Amino acid sequence: MKEFLSNIWVKRAVGVFNLVYFAVIGLLTFATFLYDLEFTEGQEQSFFTIYVAASVIFLLLMIYSREVMVTKIISVLMLLVVFCLLLFNMYDWILVIPPLVVAVIMFFVSGTHETVKVVMGTIYLLMYVLGLVAYFVFNMLFGGTSTLTELNANLDRDSDVFRTYASEYTKICDVTRDNNVLSPDGEYRIILYDVQNSDKGGVSICVVPNGQDIKLRFFTLKQKGIRKTISNKGIRGTVPDVGWTKEDDGTLVVLYRLSPESELKKTSVTVMPQKQYLEFLGIS
Repeated sequence: MKEFLSNIWVKRAVGVFNLVYFAVIGLLTFATFLYDLEFTEGQEQSFFTIYVAASVIFLLLMIYSREVMVTKIISVLMLLVVFCLLLFNMYDWILVIPPLVVAVIMFFVSGTHETVKVVMGTIYLLMYVLGLVAYFVFNMLFGGTSTLTELNANLDRDSDVFRTYASEYTKICDVTRDNNVLSPDGEYRIILYDVQNSDKGGVSICVVPNGQDIKLRFFTLKQKGIRKTISNKGIRGTVPDVGWTKEDDGTLVVLYRLSPESELKKTSVTVMPQKQYLEFLGIS
């Protein structure tokens, strides 16, 4: 067994196998750049268990093959990928911490030449420090202090938002049902957002693409960065009436009434905004 484990070809094979972990983290990073990741109800604990277990197993495999060239390359590049994962999923520590731990340990444990470690370590230290500072500055400048919460039947009953709309919850369920918020052609969906800010807050009515989410076993990748604001003048605590209609020329129109006393208004939906790829920086 000792001879088998010390065989250089076995270590090289393990080094190549380690690319699986690197590829998965890379794909997860790219996916969360394009989509919002939302865990399926009840699956978060299962995902975390598998995620941590896989990270530990691959960490051991990388340590075993630390002198192999493939593993050396992974150990140098991993911190860059995890840095991007951190930016795209700030505060979502369940996604960030396991690969971050693997990346840091492997950077120091791998058989990479010390000169490379010193140079790349300095670069990564500056990148993490300056990058995170820039991230928070951009979010303060462009993101503001508003917090958006989608109003639908799945609203967390223990949240302050639910308490604000408790008397309107039945109406929320009625207004946000699929046959009301989906456009006649099924291409778009109306979403209501509760807006909390330093002022009195409000309710926003937005239109987003429909059917572009990717549902997986443990989570759903929800399309982000494409949103057309119909109105942001709603009164916080009051659920607006919304719906779809078509003009004679086939143009899709959103009908909305911000409160029972207000007039019925309409806004056409002809062209959606371009996808905003820098939404993670607070730019919308």
